[in-house]
Amino acid sequence: MAKKPRHPIAVVTGAASGIGKAAALRFVSEGYRVAAVDRSKPGLARLKRTKAGQAMETYLCDLAETASLTPLAKQIVSEMGAPRAVVNNAGVCLYDSITELTDETWLCSLNVNLVAAAALARGFVPAMKRVKGAAIVNVVSRNALSSSPRASAYDASKAGLLALTRTLCVELGEHGIRVNAVLPGFIDTPVHGDLLKDRVYAENYLKLIPLKRFGKSEEMANIIYFLASDESSFISGQGIIADGGQISGQSYEGIFGKRKSLQKRQDTNG
Repeated sequence: MAKKPRHPIAVVTGAASGIGKAAALRFVSEGYRVAAVDRSKPGLARLKRTKAGQAMETYLCDLAETASLTPLAKQIVSEMGAPRAVVNNAGVCLYDSITELTDETWLCSLNVNLVAAAALARGFVPAMKRVKGAAIVNVVSRNALSSSPRASAYDASKAGLLALTRTLCVELGEHGIRVNAVLPGFIDTPVHGDLLKDRVYAENYLKLIPLKRFGKSEEMANIIYFLASDESSFISGQGIIADGGQISGQSYEGIFGKRKSLQKRQDTNG
């Protein structure tokens, strides 16, 4: 039986880069020990070499291999203790037209983005029931609510993860386990590196965001930690959209410039 941990335990998937790395570092800064899960061996090695790495244990795992996840969860509990926070952050973005999406692509998207979170919950929840203030935070996407062309598999998997968030909120509430989600918009992470290097794309995309900038991984980590902490102790089953206001709407003048036709339309009723 694992010893009772002196520090609270947080599990973060996709911890080697981007939002996952920022979240892992944030939990360490708050006194947690972190189980950092990722499929990138070099990425985990780099994370372990950081100063914060002393408070982390790394676990090499491909979330597409869903049969391995419940045993992995039990291994982490055995080696580190019952987690107070589980962050399902890792995901894949596999885009293609509906006529070109293969069954393999669909299965990979659904397994990594959705089934993995359920499989990990199956392994962690029995231990989390013993931890006061335990919480699960799912990193979903704004695309769960607002879709993009060629993103059928991604959007469907993320919408499913948001639905799973609500279901687990109801199912686990009686055990004191809260379940919430953060829905990021366009975040400046390595996965978007090529797009950000495209100046035309970046300049035009910014016109869609009322705050006129891309989000940062650290900003998402702040929300993740908030949802896992006692500061949000009466929040469960919710999804916080963090997209700089994009889903709320766009400024036509910001996109098309100041045009008389737009001004006339704004000045008339009906």
